[in-house]
Amino acid sequence: MKLIEELTEYGKIAGLNMTKTKMLVKNMTSKAKEELTKKLSKLSKKSDILLQRSDWDSLPAYLHSLQTLLLMVLKQGSGHPQGDHGLFLRYHIEAITIRGINSFRQYKFDMGVMGVTFEGIFRKLNNLLERLHQSYFFYLLPSLSRFVSIGLYMPAFGFLILILVLKALDLWVKLSSFDSDRSQLCDGDQASSPAPVEDQRPSVLTLIPPLLICHATGLALYFMPVWGQKVATEHFPVSESEAVVLTSIGIYVAGLALPHNTHRVLMGSGSNQGWMMLKLFALLYLAMQLSCVALINFSLGFLLTVTMAPVVAIVQPTGPRYLYAGLLLLVTPAVTLLLCIFLYQELMEYPISPLEGWQRFLQVIAEGLLDHYLYGSIVFPFVAIFVYPCWLLFWNVLFWK
Repeated sequence: MKLIEELTEYGKIAGLNMTKTKMLVKNMTSKAKEELTKKLSKLSKKSDILLQRSDWDSLPAYLHSLQTLLLMVLKQGSGHPQGDHGLFLRYHIEAITIRGINSFRQYKFDMGVMGVTFEGIFRKLNNLLERLHQSYFFYLLPSLSRFVSIGLYMPAFGFLILILVLKALDLWVKLSSFDSDRSQLCDGDQASSPAPVEDQRPSVLTLIPPLLICHATGLALYFMPVWGQKVATEHFPVSESEAVVLTSIGIYVAGLALPHNTHRVLMGSGSNQGWMMLKLFALLYLAMQLSCVALINFSLGFLLTVTMAPVVAIVQPTGPRYLYAGLLLLVTPAVTLLLCIFLYQELMEYPISPLEGWQRFLQVIAEGLLDHYLYGSIVFPFVAIFVYPCWLLFWNVLFWK
């Protein structure tokens, strides 16, 4: 057995909803492993236990750290506990999962080596000079001996959110100056003819139907898969788990075909100020959602922000609409999840076929539903009730005219 997994798979410190083992506990485990590794290396130069990298300033080391960091972000973004310890962290019980793995090499270590490791961890716990509650618990790990604290990665996340805020400010300035520009002629005289329908300021009533339709779709995505489970199994030859997953996908896709032009019934045509007002609200709404979830699950907030923010900022009902529609479909939460699955497999150096990726996509959806109803994970309700309806608002903006 290899002594301890080398923690290139950092999920063993992640718990439910990205709760993580405090840095001090992780450091003690890593230090105990390193001390025992050095002792064993002195006894046998043919030891198969890998030591830490020493070439931190080289390009391969930076690429390896980036790969490890991305793996951690992709795992923690799911909110799924990556070990048996994951359910203890929400009760403020510091825990970590340690497991031996088969090295398939000539020199192996028995359970006595594992016992020595645990003894070293317990001795370090007894000799703590720092109180455990003062340790880091918001961090990202590019390696065993390096970490990125919240003070470094949150400002970078703030710059991504700034894209949405600046675009919302731009729309606010345009809406504020729209009436004054329309009410005056070039020489400063008051316009005598009424403004065309396309340039009239819409009432708030025109924004209420899209908001209600989009959020009703989100509520249906949250409640209907479980409520319709029995009906689906009675009328279709599928299992209960398949019925829940397929119902979720069906409702998700059906949301794209809902009537998103209700404003035309109220005004007769699409108003330029109408879609600006709707997009202004959607941008601020999305920025608030992503900022809040980043405080709980930074990895999830980062993945959604880095994909959605640049695209939703440029979406509008004028210009290359089909290009905007394609980009908007690529950044929908479901497609982002599918792409993250393929990216994770590539980073693990174990690529999969499109069919295998689709099967894992269905499996991840089922696990997300199970984690929510069994363990209380927040990822599924957050995406279904908040992110997906907000994405539908931008879909409304795209087809406003």
